[in-house]
Amino acid sequence: MRKVVVAIDGSDASKGVVDYAIYYANREKDADMMFLHVISLAEHQTVFYGEGSIAVPPPEDEVRARFEKFIKERTDKAGAGIPGMSIHIRQGRAYDQIVRFAEEKGADIIMIGHRGLSGVERFFLGSVAAKVVAHAPCSVYVHRPK
Repeated sequence: MRKVVVAIDGSDASKGVVDYAIYYANREKDADMMFLHVISLAEHQTVFYGEGSIAVPPPEDEVRARFEKFIKERTDKAGAGIPGMSIHIRQGRAYDQIVRFAEEKGADIIMIGHRGLSGVERFFLGSVAAKVVAHAPCSVYVHRPK
């Protein structure tokens, strides 16, 4: 059984990688498709109390439900399900959590989308896909939107 980590964030690039994961899962009938979303700081909400504030992550069950719906929309559009599918949620730096998850699960391949940051954004932020490729313990499929 091939273990596949599919990194998703809800973006257009993520839709493309989910579409490819649907195709792959139906071609490789015994693939264990592990969808992973990493809750980033951008998803945290600021909660104010007294003189201070704190960043609070969204509830994990809400995030899981959002991505279950996201994947169901893609499978409905494709007219095909994903046998052997699971959804996992982590918090932290996306590339770090994706690589750690792949190591923990003994993944054979990581599938990830690439959004195509501008030169300035890439310089300051770096590309999650590029960092995953550089540090992954296995092969990486990078989907680029057309």
